[in-house]
Amino acid sequence: MNGLLAVTSAKHAPGVTAATIALAVAAGPLPTSLVVEADPGGGDLAARCELPVEPGLGSLAASGRHGTPVDLAGHVQPLPAGPFALLAPPSPSLTRSALGALGGRLADAFGAWPGTVVIDCGRWDPSGPAVALASVADALLVVLRPTVEGVEHVRARLDDFRSAGARTVAALLVGDRPYPPAEVAAALGIPVIGTLPFDSRGAKALERQMIGADTRRSTIVRAARSALDALAGTRPASSEVGR
Repeated sequence: MNGLLAVTSAKHAPGVTAATIALAVAAGPLPTSLVVEADPGGGDLAARCELPVEPGLGSLAASGRHGTPVDLAGHVQPLPAGPFALLAPPSPSLTRSALGALGGRLADAFGAWPGTVVIDCGRWDPSGPAVALASVADALLVVLRPTVEGVEHVRARLDDFRSAGARTVAALLVGDRPYPPAEVAAALGIPVIGTLPFDSRGAKALERQMIGADTRRSTIVRAARSALDALAGTRPASSEVGR
């Protein structure tokens, strides 16, 4: 396995889905990377990409109701951008129920996936079902805007992020104003692995998966690739993320 990344935010979701997709596209080689919707608020990608909700997280949970090991095959869908996706239902209650029913077996299933797995955890909920996935992640990436309030919201939740159990906790910025990465890293005491451009039109296009070869060379995907390279430098040499 090339790596398991969990992506979240402290408050609201300042680009978590866009960051998740950009990281999956950048991780390559496509189509081996996998986007996982584990936002307890429900999934968005099926509607945005005009895809059916199933097969997805719901069908995977139904197939493993009796405690048997779960197999991702048959429950993921290819996105037009190249990565596969495990899509969550738009209903928060159904998403939480599916994640709760799968429990640690879902993380076990990721271990057999041949490429990088990037999990969209949405806004962090320390009592939510996505915590079990973050606990086995190689890295928990906290997406934030480099503003006073953005930094303070993350700083207030640092103990929660660290206690989740991921091997590395790092920040990924959306936009480069008003504070540069070095100042944000100093304020938080965790590494800042990169900055994604604050481009709402580009992010929406990415989320909608209107992506071809040109988009893989786009600014946001290039920035995500640089972030993966920086992340690899913060982790033990035995780990390989996005390689």
